[in-house]
Amino acid sequence: MTMQHIVESGMEFGPYPKDRCFYIEKSECYSAVRDHVKMAEFLLLRVTDENSALWVIEAKSSTPRAETKPNFDSFIAEIREKLTNAFSLGWASCLGRHPQAKAELPKDFKTLDLSRADVVFCLVIRGHKEEWLPPLKDALENELRSTVKTWAFSGNSVVVINDSLARENGLILTPTGGDS
Repeated sequence: MTMQHIVESGMEFGPYPKDRCFYIEKSECYSAVRDHVKMAEFLLLRVTDENSALWVIEAKSSTPRAETKPNFDSFIAEIREKLTNAFSLGWASCLGRHPQAKAELPKDFKTLDLSRADVVFCLVIRGHKEEWLPPLKDALENELRSTVKTWAFSGNSVVVINDSLARENGLILTPTGGDS
């Protein structure tokens, strides 16, 4: 089975089966719509016996602190925009709405049961202390609330973790030393 690694924000994500990872930020689908459209890094399909979940992953090497308004608010709004755009483009690609998707969309995305799949919006921040994560998660959950509710995703659809937690959850290997 062919595996894929993605290096973003000084972290090496993967390895993932190539059929379950869509590097949407580098895709032809995104190239076709990129003007004024911000995009998260990649989509990852995580499948268990119970369900399938489409993870929308955005990676950062730093964040502003919650008390630094308006920087914090604009950061959260940008992350929401990237995550929802990646979800929208990924879902639209699965539905065949972009001609480029037919050639580049990984096999398992083409057979995904969209009516049953859950979606997880995930922000991974390299080197972030765990005690700094809750204000980010709360703010991002608030920003994504209407998306989660209108699409009827689970209450656990927003995840904000650091590289250590991402490693524990099998999302990344090790820090790579540089920013992308």
